[in-house]
Amino acid sequence: MGNPFSGGGLTDEQRRIVDYAKRHSDGAAITLAVNSPAMMSANYIIGTDETVIGMGGFMGTDPSPSLDQLTGWVADGRLKFVLSSASGASAAPPGRGFGGGMSGDMGALMGQRQQWVEQHCTPVDPAAYGGSPRPATPLPFPLSMVGGGQTLYQCHA
Repeated sequence: MGNPFSGGGLTDEQRRIVDYAKRHSDGAAITLAVNSPAMMSANYIIGTDETVIGMGGFMGTDPSPSLDQLTGWVADGRLKFVLSSASGASAAPPGRGFGGGMSGDMGALMGQRQQWVEQHCTPVDPAAYGGSPRPATPLPFPLSMVGGGQTLYQCHA
């Protein structure tokens, strides 16, 4: 069925992201890691035969994979591309709880993962894969949770 917000299947831009990651992955075991809740990564997992992982579980807040795992995967060449919110947009305002934002440890885990991405990876220009320009400012929660403001990053050891 796919993402309930997209009507199922990959959009043209999502397909271009996966295709770009595959072409430039140098044979990495993981074609794409998606740093978002399950509903955002589901299209990529279901809509392609590539190895795509969702990071953070159902709500995007589980510590899986750990930052040490990400570091190891990149160092070993198993992971080259991460799709994530630009500038920590996936982290919700503190203290607002479920339905109005992630609070406490939940928002912190998402922020830590995004910080790792920004420290170890560089944004890919959307023109390189025929994508839409990124928004000038990150979208607010909850729009950032369902794909708004997603940026493709290429990671380097």
